[in-house]
Amino acid sequence: MNKTVAIIGAGRVGSAIGFLLNRAGYRITAVAAQSMKSAEKAATFIGRGEPLADAARAAAQAELIFITTPDRSIKEVCDRIVAGGGVRAGSLVVHTSGAHTLDLLDAVIKQGAKRAVIHPLQSVPSSEQGVQVLPGSYFRIEADPEARETAKEIVRALGGLELVMPRWSSDKDSAALYHAGAVAVSNYFVALVDYGLKFYGALGADKEEALKAVLPLIKGTLRNIEALGIPEALTGPIMRGDGETVRGHLEAMGKRAPELVALYKALGRQTVAVARDKGSIDQRTAEELLKLINEKTGALQDADNIG
Repeated sequence: MNKTVAIIGAGRVGSAIGFLLNRAGYRITAVAAQSMKSAEKAATFIGRGEPLADAARAAAQAELIFITTPDRSIKEVCDRIVAGGGVRAGSLVVHTSGAHTLDLLDAVIKQGAKRAVIHPLQSVPSSEQGVQVLPGSYFRIEADPEARETAKEIVRALGGLELVMPRWSSDKDSAALYHAGAVAVSNYFVALVDYGLKFYGALGADKEEALKAVLPLIKGTLRNIEALGIPEALTGPIMRGDGETVRGHLEAMGKRAPELVALYKALGRQTVAVARDKGSIDQRTAEELLKLINEKTGALQDADNIG
């Protein structure tokens, strides 16, 4: 395939992908956005490509068309590109949504074009950060059979690796499960840190100072996960089978921060399963811990009913 590329959607991901592909020898011919200002900014960041506000015109200039718009716009943009004559036989049209599958690009099939999904399993808070973090990241690749090798070449050009999922099927449930995993380890991780800070807030600590205080612990935990893997990186009272400490946590929360109990219990149940996988507690201890975590008495009964 000719390595000409159009980037449709000049946001963080599109700009970072365009920059990396340009660096890898692909020729960025056009960059399209809703406004010329956004298109010009992205083209400047990428280093080449004609800035345009017309997605179909931009797509018509390339064999490889990346639609990097927000998820809600992908199908509409794809349909508009096809209606405007921007897709031809032999083109490969790609979207980068983790939550969706190939069906958003079905309109290109009648034009003799192929479809692919190339989703980075990575958080991209800015174009600059994307250029730094996408190389070395894993990607989900889904493509029409004739386009699969090309999609893999693109991921290699981005410096990425393919996440192989043998039980993947091209349907909305597979895409949703895959994306939910990414949400859990990224978005929910941020929410989990916020949850942890609430314990220190209940003791009057300033939130920003509390975050600074726990960051070394967070970073140390991540290093342990990287070095040891899961479940070996697990530490703490549940890993040790220390039910009395867990009971103390629950009793204190019930008295002073009852709104924190429900999530603590849900995470506790998951942590018991990880501790069993690690082999640090036996089945009997696991059952005792689960019984303790699931108890609903006194203040804890009321706390569990909140929300």
